[in-house]
Amino acid sequence: MALTLLEASKHARSPEELAVIRELSEGDLLSVLPFRSIAGSGVFFKREEELANVGFRNINGSLEESYAQTSQQSEALKMFGGDIITDRAILEMEGPEARAYQTQAKVRAMRMAYERVFIKGAEAESGGLEFDGLEKRCGAAGTTSQSYANGGGGLSFAKLDEMLDSVDAQGGSKYLVMSKGMRRALTAAARNGVINGGIQIAQNDLGRMQAFYQETPILIVDRDESNAEILGNSEAGNTSSIYCVSFGDLLTVGLQNGGISVRDLGESHDKPAFVSRVEWYCGLATMNGRSVARLSGIDPTSAAVA
Repeated sequence: MALTLLEASKHARSPEELAVIRELSEGDLLSVLPFRSIAGSGVFFKREEELANVGFRNINGSLEESYAQTSQQSEALKMFGGDIITDRAILEMEGPEARAYQTQAKVRAMRMAYERVFIKGAEAESGGLEFDGLEKRCGAAGTTSQSYANGGGGLSFAKLDEMLDSVDAQGGSKYLVMSKGMRRALTAAARNGVINGGIQIAQNDLGRMQAFYQETPILIVDRDESNAEILGNSEAGNTSSIYCVSFGDLLTVGLQNGGISVRDLGESHDKPAFVSRVEWYCGLATMNGRSVARLSGIDPTSAAVA
């Protein structure tokens, strides 16, 4: 069964590991994305492509014989993490808090990097180091059934509703993933009367205030580890995208082997510095092809339209 990082933190093996998991879960995305623990370096699974035919029959009649069509899919785990080096002099002058801060900063960078790869990851272009993100999985507008074109202007709520309806939840949890600028466009449309009652603000399960569109929680993906906007207006024609994704064991789910490893390697032999290593064998799987969708070609600087 897939668990979120916060749920998995109940089984943390050390205070350091617990602190790392808590820091990773500070972002909207990693606080709700469930991870399935697997053995080995990846997972093979069958994705449903076409259902079998069914029908009715007469007395002494027969039913049509048919079979559901599936395709073989695979997802590999990626080795993700970093070394944290703290100079011995800093540790002796400022105390253990200095090393704790360096660890926290490294883990924060990991969270931002994971959010970037979750959206923009490209396995081929990265030489196999990253997994494919939602942009690659959905494809360009018109190339797959799960990619929609907004047209280059302000956000169209008709297109947003169409994209939202195209995603299957099947007992899982459905979310909208967007930038802060796009969320501002939604709230501005609610204030200006473009939509009435479509935006709600409520407290989520973690006690945080969260925006909802048509009762679908909105997850904010802001900036990556290099302080660049992940979902800014950096796409074709200075546009951006909104994604809809449903999380669950048989939908879209994170993968991991062994959880997050935090190791103190002691003092380096090359210089007077202490080394810690944070490593995570992780990945992402889209078990159901209709569990993700993309609405692209949105100008975040233009007013939204009905």
